[in-house]
Amino acid sequence: MSEARGPHDPTGRKERISEGWDSIAEKWESWAPVVNDWFAPATAALLEMVELKTGERILELAAGTGGLTVPLARTVGPNGRVVATDIGPNMVKLLARNARAAGVSNVLARVMDGENPDVPWASMDVVVCRQGFMFFADPAAALIRLIRILRPSGRVGLTVFSTPARNGFMAVPLSILSRWGKPEGAPGPSPGGPGPFSLSQPGRLEEMLVRAGFRDVKSRLVPSPLRMRTNEELLRFHRDLLDDLVADLPPEEQERAWAAVAEATRQFAGAGTAGAPCELLVISGHRPPVPARTA
Repeated sequence: MSEARGPHDPTGRKERISEGWDSIAEKWESWAPVVNDWFAPATAALLEMVELKTGERILELAAGTGGLTVPLARTVGPNGRVVATDIGPNMVKLLARNARAAGVSNVLARVMDGENPDVPWASMDVVVCRQGFMFFADPAAALIRLIRILRPSGRVGLTVFSTPARNGFMAVPLSILSRWGKPEGAPGPSPGGPGPFSLSQPGRLEEMLVRAGFRDVKSRLVPSPLRMRTNEELLRFHRDLLDDLVADLPPEEQERAWAAVAEATRQFAGAGTAGAPCELLVISGHRPPVPARTA
């Protein structure tokens, strides 16, 4: 999930992020119960805003190991279809396994780049992406492709992180680890490129949807605290996701970096806290219907 090391061009950074996520697919899957509870409020908002109907065809982008896929498949029913995709083969393998284990037979799991979906134009009723769109190299261009994939009056639904100030659970460790892991004098990543907060600027994603041609664009900020029983558990979660930020450091320096994270996040975990602060932006829009013909 790191986005502070590696190439500075958006495409190179996206490739590194994608490879990083796929390399930790099993670790990510091990946190599935925690993550599904964490994302539950935003997932409920997303499903409500895209107004799923039985029998519809859905394209899911950056599906990971299928945390959203199974609810989508159950909502559209056996006569519907979910084409669940991820750029990482390891993620897709786990996604397919989880769909089978859940007993849903209307899921097609495919390895696919969400920015360039390999599906026919006007073939989907809904396109969704939960917590993956901010890692796209060119999200504005991706939206133009997505509106063409949708049938007339089709819907898109996305969730991304809101501002760093509202997401201390991620912003604090990222800031600490990035300072430790960045070589002295090395430039940081270019602003606005792929990363957890690349679409966090208020109004930015809404404007992108409107520019791509979507109508009836709606957005909602959803508090989604990440609840951990102890700070040690929260630290394990961060280490599984962010360890590559300091992987090039000597072991003793890595441990000092993680000790700094543990001290900073102590306020976020345990029974006496409200959970690690997180706020997600949920957004939806419609492809315009085909204009009525005039006599």
